[in-house]
Amino acid sequence: MKLPRLPRRALTLAALAAFVWGQPASGESFVPLTLTPAEIRLEADASRPGGMAIATLAGDMAKPGLYAARIRMPAGLRVEPHFHPENRVVVVLSGTLHIGFGERFETERLRAMPAGSFFVEPAGAPHFARVGEEDAIVQVSGVGPSGTTYLHPGAPGH
Repeated sequence: MKLPRLPRRALTLAALAAFVWGQPASGESFVPLTLTPAEIRLEADASRPGGMAIATLAGDMAKPGLYAARIRMPAGLRVEPHFHPENRVVVVLSGTLHIGFGERFETERLRAMPAGSFFVEPAGAPHFARVGEEDAIVQVSGVGPSGTTYLHPGAPGH
């Protein structure tokens, strides 16, 4: 019996769904929650470089289990190479975030990700970023605990 070929987009969405919903139950349990944009309060986060602000929407990034967070990054911010211990999926909600992968900040490796763009930050994969001419807001989801390790801790910008 020959199986039908699925379009690449369908396979990608299926893999993403398996990642998000296939995780073992751990950490805090979820309860029904609805938030309008006006109810989401982004607060300054001194642990992040350059005046970023964050709102945790679900879960807790510091604990085991699924989380979702919204992060505002100021215009022109340069984020030095770093990595996270967990896989992350990211959606750009507004502005433009230029993202690149590698151990050194290389402008020619940056790819402009305007509002509506999606990308994956695999666990342990070094990456870097620069925000465009206006603030960028991204929504990040993953399975914690989360963390950030900078490759060059003495470098300016964090």
